Amino acid sequence: MSTENVAILHDRFPTIGGSETFAIEAAKVLDSPVYTMYIDDSVQIPDTVEVRTIRQSKYMGGVSGRLLKWRNGGMNPFESASVAFDMTEGVDELSEYDVLLESGPLSKYYVPDTNQRIVHYPHSPPRWLYDLFRNRMKRLDYPGIAFGARVYAKIWRALDKEAVDYVDTFVGNSELIRDRIRRYYARDAEVVYPPITGDWRNEGDDGYFLTWSRLDPEKRIDLIVEGFQDLDERLIVAGDGEQRQKLERMANGHDNIEIRGFVEDIESLAARATAVVYAPRQEDFGLVGAEALSAGKPLIGVNEGFTRYQIEKGITGLTFEANVESLRDTVRSFDPTQFDSDEIQEFAERYSYEEFEDGLREVVLDGSQRFEESDT
Repeated sequence: MSTENVAILHDRFPTIGGSETFAIEAAKVLDSPVYTMYIDDSVQIPDTVEVRTIRQSKYMGGVSGRLLKWRNGGMNPFESASVAFDMTEGVDELSEYDVLLESGPLSKYYVPDTNQRIVHYPHSPPRWLYDLFRNRMKRLDYPGIAFGARVYAKIWRALDKEAVDYVDTFVGNSELIRDRIRRYYARDAEVVYPPITGDWRNEGDDGYFLTWSRLDPEKRIDLIVEGFQDLDERLIVAGDGEQRQKLERMANGHDNIEIRGFVEDIESLAARATAVVYAPRQEDFGLVGAEALSAGKPLIGVNEGFTRYQIEKGITGLTFEANVESLRDTVRSFDPTQFDSDEIQEFAERYSYEEFEDGLREVVLDGSQRFEESDT
């Protein structure tokens, strides 16, 4: 199977996040074009990757573009529904490919030709429909809105299950996502970790703890900031998002806590850190954790989601429960001299770009050969 018969189908590019980065890197590895519903005007695609849009004018111009303008990083429910339905039509060019590597949960709504093989890398089954459903419903205070949201979710869940039938091979970005695919879709999945890119390195210890991510509630940076309010240790928070002002208010009056906002060269900041603290809610994979380990830094991570799988106690870091007191106790007990940066980086080799290349080629190209042989 030659790579010219493979295309990447990513649902859309409202921003550059983990799933968009995966689609771009997969295109480089497989030397394949990327098809997507649209690219937001603010998104910069590398010149080395060819991205072909399917409905760019609908989502970025005219009356429909204005109606769908509030994309919220791809979280507008009306925009999501529109992308899903448009994905069922695709474009005629897609039928020319023997294999489609689909990236993002909405890409599986594409209806393939009979002889096409579909490899689906969902990043996660839609969490608001499954493992986070009850948590999201609790946020809705008005009975009428809550009822409507439940009906909407039930319809979406039925459509989501139906689209699973189009997929030949599922690929999870971690063992945790593999288990979710098994639980919610009753299908097995291969595991290919997403690639760690950047110049991650260890340049010593300047005596500060570091955390970075989007500053939204799911990342629970507020828990970390609150934990350090009563500690003598220095904390630097990097990133931007909806909770930035809240975090700045929390840090006010605490000289040991610094909210820096977006930091372009996060690798250099990590290179001089004592350790990285990470507390996301049921993280699917967690690039921050993998990047921290790639820099040879101990990871003080919450004991849930895939984060707990990234930590071998006393070797790559320490875990804490998702509460302030547990975090404080863990930081107080942390001794950086007990950790070997070389050993941490050796553990992190499983997240290397080379491992990603080998794993992706095996599941897409070698898997296609096995798929063809099973049909003969």
